[in-house]
Amino acid sequence: MKWMQGKKKWLVLLCAFMVLGTGMTVPASGSLKIRLDHGSKTSWTEGIQVPEVTVNYTEESPNWSKEVDDWVPGKKVTGTIRVNGTYTRSDCTVYGGSLVSVKAEDGETVIKVSYVPVAMLESSERAGWSDTAKTKASWKKVPFASRYQVILYKEGGIWIKSLTTSSTSVDLLQYMEGGYKYYYTVKAILKDSSEDDYLKEGEVTTSDDSVVQELGETSGTWAEYQNGKKYRGEDGNYVVGQWKMVGGKWYHFNNDGYAAVGWQYIGNKWYYMGTDAQMLTGWQQVNGKWYYLNTDGGMATGWIQPQPGKWYYLYSDGSMAVNTKVEGIYQMDGSGLWVP
Repeated sequence: MKWMQGKKKWLVLLCAFMVLGTGMTVPASGSLKIRLDHGSKTSWTEGIQVPEVTVNYTEESPNWSKEVDDWVPGKKVTGTIRVNGTYTRSDCTVYGGSLVSVKAEDGETVIKVSYVPVAMLESSERAGWSDTAKTKASWKKVPFASRYQVILYKEGGIWIKSLTTSSTSVDLLQYMEGGYKYYYTVKAILKDSSEDDYLKEGEVTTSDDSVVQELGETSGTWAEYQNGKKYRGEDGNYVVGQWKMVGGKWYHFNNDGYAAVGWQYIGNKWYYMGTDAQMLTGWQQVNGKWYYLNTDGGMATGWIQPQPGKWYYLYSDGSMAVNTKVEGIYQMDGSGLWVP
């Protein structure tokens, strides 16, 4: 009888384990160490650094909430990782990111982690000069960069000026002298220390050389008035009734000291001054008509050949002939070009 009672106890225990076994999953043993490693800042290369993700030293490929190309340094993204077995939040430790959620389902665990992308700013693809006088530095925008460092050098590598800007161009005229070669370097830098955790400044890009021509005066000052603008020269006096080169550009000042704008008849020649009062040269469109201004600013008339093999005809008022026959013989097309 005692033997039978013992057997019944074992049967009860066995049944109990079987009932428990059908109603629960045995938790996985151990813990999970999840690492998102983008390396040390000294090892970063240009662009977004995609982290190496491992779970207990086994490399994983998370399903990210955004494509890598859409990542922005400093803006969190979420990665989803699936592992075999059942784990709880307390089983998971995340390095290089933050744990968002842990959910066990169907014998596996879905873990979501957040990560803050980091990047090394790229070097500008192009650095050159954006004006004819080659005194205005201009470069291509660098993704994610909000500030740049520009250093101006004179021929021979002589350091002239260092400055920072949030723009992609800067006028260096005030630091340059006529007759010398100049170049500059530009690199994307951090806006401030708040970006230091996720951005690394870029490499330097060097511009081509600029051979600065005669600049005229560079240290005078402009003054705006209701009737236009005046220029106070280096001697402290306003320029009156004459031509004056200022910063490599020609201006004409009337007898009241105002810089002329629009068409001006000076010394038996017509000149056209832009809205900024600068004397213009080359092709200019004015009130829907094209005109050609010689290198000295004077308006051209008659036949001109600004490029080899390309002939145009300008009437006595300087406007270009289009879609017509000049002298009843020479056909001019819609662009003003003579068609032989």
